[in-house]
Amino acid sequence: MLIDTFGKLYNSGGEIVAEGNCQVDHDRGSVTLRPLVDTPLLERQTGSLRLELDDGSELWLTDRVIRFRLNLPGVPPGPTYRLTFTTAERQRSAYRENLG
Repeated sequence: MLIDTFGKLYNSGGEIVAEGNCQVDHDRGSVTLRPLVDTPLLERQTGSLRLELDDGSELWLTDRVIRFRLNLPGVPPGPTYRLTFTTAERQRSAYRENLG
């Protein structure tokens, strides 16, 4: 299940480290984030990260970050980050899918 939304990413200290459009893939347990402003803060974080989505829901992500550039038709080229769910978040996601 893919969800396109806007999200804000916070570190364990509650500081915002990135925000922008994101695609949440519950099946793969990952988030693809296209930040509004590219800063090196995201790649320097340690510990779990909290992604707050527009609908008020939250996802917990690991500090493993894959950075790449994405060039899509109709969208300006720019940095993109792939983040993965924590083990606990994967379990919560699987539980929600089994409920219906």
